[in-house]
Amino acid sequence: MLVLSVILVPIFLICLFVSLKFIWGEEGKDERGKQIITTSYMMSSPIFPIGWLIVESYHNYVDSLSFSVYRDCIWVLVLLTFIVQGSVIFKFKRQM
Repeated sequence: MLVLSVILVPIFLICLFVSLKFIWGEEGKDERGKQIITTSYMMSSPIFPIGWLIVESYHNYVDSLSFSVYRDCIWVLVLLTFIVQGSVIFKFKRQM
């Protein structure tokens, strides 16, 4: 899990910076920016509930997860949600 954290946390911080800078900046306040923000929310919002469903299904039907593994899985899902949101904003900011 340490290796995954070392990889995901810097990417998360970069994507979080991109997201917050875009959302709070002037670029995110116009019509094009609002459309990009809405698209990023639409693409990133299903990640956490679907991942949580998969983790819960695994825990209930396949094998019992310890609390620390469960906590780490949820933490990875949160990081992935923000990484996808920042990546989508970065991609569509360049395209639109």
